[in-house]
Amino acid sequence: MSSKSPVEIADQVSRKRAFLVAAAAVVFLSHVVARPFLAGGLDTAHHARTDLWAINAVLLLAILATGGFLLNSRKVRVLLNDEVARSNYRTAVVAGFWVAMTASMGLFVVPAFQGLGAREAVYIIVSSSLVAALLTFSLLEYRAHRDA
Repeated sequence: MSSKSPVEIADQVSRKRAFLVAAAAVVFLSHVVARPFLAGGLDTAHHARTDLWAINAVLLLAILATGGFLLNSRKVRVLLNDEVARSNYRTAVVAGFWVAMTASMGLFVVPAFQGLGAREAVYIIVSSSLVAALLTFSLLEYRAHRDA
């Protein structure tokens, strides 16, 4: 049995990355919709839920920032984060930025949201922009592999 070259490993991981990032975004979004931060009271379960949301958001931001899969060798990481992947990352970050700005302005302008506190506003902005960025990155990576 021959071992795979770094190029083969990078191609395999890159193809999986598109699916895994989309799956992570959908799971995160499903938890946000199923157990919204805004619906809880000030009990311990509510605090545990917000802590888990924050940890999950930080992990997803790390995946987005690094392209994920830091456990691979340096050679594989360099191949994974080629020019196409970096371009997809930049486009995804821009999409996330604009979703964050739109959500922020919506929270500021719409009278129904003016009673929200800072934590609730951050929850809405981070959740929406993170999911948008992750799904954009995943879609662009999927297209790049399909067109290759």
